[in-house]
Amino acid sequence: MNFNSFPFLLVFLPATLLLVAIARKLRIPRAPQLVVFVASMVFYSWAKPANLAYLLASIVVNWQISQWMSAATPESRARKRLLQLGFLLNIGFLCVFKYVNFLLTSIPYFAAHHIRLPDLAFPLGISFFTLAQIMYLVDVYQEVAPPSGLFDHATFVSFFPYVISGPIAKARRILHQFPTLNATAGPSADTVARALYLFSIGLIKKVVVADAFSQAADFGFDSARNMSALEAWVFVSCYTLQIYFDFSGYSDMAIASALFLGIDIPRNFDAPLRATSISEFWTRWHISLSEFITAYLYTPILKTFSRATLVTSGVATLLAMSIAGLWHGPSWTFVIFGFIHGVALVINQIWKKQFKKKKGKKSFELPDPICWFLTLAVVDLAFVFFRAGTLPVALAYLPHLVSLRHPFSTANLVQMNGAGIMVAVYVLAQIAGVAAAFFDKSSEALAQNFKPATLNLVATCVFALVALVFLNSSMSKPFVYFAF
Repeated sequence: MNFNSFPFLLVFLPATLLLVAIARKLRIPRAPQLVVFVASMVFYSWAKPANLAYLLASIVVNWQISQWMSAATPESRARKRLLQLGFLLNIGFLCVFKYVNFLLTSIPYFAAHHIRLPDLAFPLGISFFTLAQIMYLVDVYQEVAPPSGLFDHATFVSFFPYVISGPIAKARRILHQFPTLNATAGPSADTVARALYLFSIGLIKKVVVADAFSQAADFGFDSARNMSALEAWVFVSCYTLQIYFDFSGYSDMAIASALFLGIDIPRNFDAPLRATSISEFWTRWHISLSEFITAYLYTPILKTFSRATLVTSGVATLLAMSIAGLWHGPSWTFVIFGFIHGVALVINQIWKKQFKKKKGKKSFELPDPICWFLTLAVVDLAFVFFRAGTLPVALAYLPHLVSLRHPFSTANLVQMNGAGIMVAVYVLAQIAGVAAAFFDKSSEALAQNFKPATLNLVATCVFALVALVFLNSSMSKPFVYFAF
């Protein structure tokens, strides 16, 4: 079920909130949590009920491993072996559905003999709920979080706001809030108002702004011919803006949906396209994944070396970011996407090391506008591979970025939004998107500063009505990250 769908907006979400409110009034212990758990099961299995078996099996297996680890003595070898078993089962689970055939087709012998497994449609959100449970097992192993009961663990993993596309939540960030979920009072009116405001912002970001940029990006990658360098950069920048508003819009709606229930889940974006370095970009973009990369990929890889140096740190960065790229999907384009970011991060590390201020010396620093421009150029370059789908398509697109044949031609740009009245709609949405991405307050800041007032009520109603109009049009599309 999509957040940007009438069944979710008009049936599922209102019904869930109503049933939770009724359960709170009944004063039956943990009845609201039971309602949320059942609702999450319905939400997850809406499009394909068979997927529910995979989610439940993953929940039960990981919970059981956590119980065994908790029962073992802290320094015992069995405890470490159980953690390794958890890694093996979770990574194996991902590989069976996403990566086995990719690996087989990448090995010449297997590819030549057409040796592959039957293609399995991977369960929705497998990449997200698997990472959440890996983090849970590590936290239990390190004793930074106690093992939870099966009901709590199942509710945490399957929680409908984030089970399909994140944010990737840590158990210790969510579980302690379940008493609030089960409390008879429920969230305050101000909290509900702020959630409604944030949800309306997220919805309009997705169905108006992101989908407007997708028109331009799809035209550039699928239909444009003889692109100039200017056009090639504009089209890939449109894709960058599309995926930003698409995913940040989803994250806003996820945070708001949880907030309706009194649950605070982690933010995922903080105006990343304003970053003036690639390292700053990754502290602002897909924040929950960035934290996972740092804590569960980069740091463990770095610890395998005898000592941390600029070289070993660079190797760890390249490996971690390449793995993170592959996490997005079984394609070399995603690996290259991650590798490009890894290279940029390594260069950023070297730059800071070699040119940082030293006693008695001045540092050499580029002006912020140049740093911002270079950062955005790297992000756009990496997104060429992310969007292209296949390596030949990506490699065919790259020469256009540096084409010297009519480099400033705009013939394709004139056509990119189509014809008719929708041109004005798309252009206005794109202008609003550029202003919001680079100049206005982030939705997180708007929500934090939200105060119940007439102006905010009007803004919420306008956002919701405009979004519903667009949602009812042929322009509306599924969320990009549902594919992962």
